[in-house]
Amino acid sequence: MAFGGGGAGVRSDINITPLVDVVLVLLIIFMVMTPTLLKEMDLTVPEKADVQIATPQATDQVVVSVTKEGQVALNREPIVLAQLAERVSDQMKARSEKLVFFDVDDDANYGEVMHVMDVCRGAGAKVLGIMTK
Repeated sequence: MAFGGGGAGVRSDINITPLVDVVLVLLIIFMVMTPTLLKEMDLTVPEKADVQIATPQATDQVVVSVTKEGQVALNREPIVLAQLAERVSDQMKARSEKLVFFDVDDDANYGEVMHVMDVCRGAGAKVLGIMTK
């Protein structure tokens, strides 16, 4: 508050001096920080190799399919859910990579699919992959 001399009382004018001080301090901070925010880093990107990398042809993958009717198939061979654990366990014993892919119909029951995944995990599968269209 600003007090005028001579007993005029309290003035109702806004003292903008502190506001100007704060704005100038913020302006100085932004002026100092802007060059550090805009620093560029020069990178040397290696050239693209023209070598064709052969994708491995994995014909011995374990694929479990679940249809919307709830039918389960192991490598496109229909199987009863009670035999799934035994068959997946036999497949996993001979493998170093314990990987099972799931090809699930979009309209399949979520609970049934989770049950099939749990059965495969219990039969020795360490990594479960979901195939997409």
